[in-house]
Amino acid sequence: MGNYAHKLDPKNRVAIPAGWRVVFGQEVVMLASTYHEYNILKCFTHESFAQKLSEIRERALADGHELGDVDEYIGSIAGNSFVAEVNTQGKLLIPKQQRDRLRLAEYAQLVGRTAHFEIWNTEDFTAENAPKPNKENPLNKKFRML
Repeated sequence: MGNYAHKLDPKNRVAIPAGWRVVFGQEVVMLASTYHEYNILKCFTHESFAQKLSEIRERALADGHELGDVDEYIGSIAGNSFVAEVNTQGKLLIPKQQRDRLRLAEYAQLVGRTAHFEIWNTEDFTAENAPKPNKENPLNKKFRML
């Protein structure tokens, strides 16, 4: 949970907060994705990624989608994913193609999302989370106590 702006090192690696780190040397599945109009990277352990794909498959089939369409969608997710390793210093290399896609320069914003974390451009994260006049999420009223 939480979010942190971390400076990219000269080799374009970002330090993962200590509380989020997987076992050193373990691989992280990175999924190129979007949130509203912003490009992001979703980072999963292999186990949480497999669980997410299973949930998507089950929900889509329960909603009556054809197996072939579901497999095609799961395949597109897999095709936009890649594996990266956390080094012994707890740093994760962000591939150049993805750094360019996110427009990362000096900093990356790491955002905790319970079962995974996301990597954002810090300016995009700030803009997305700025107060928006006349636009309140209806869940804010329902769960006001949180």
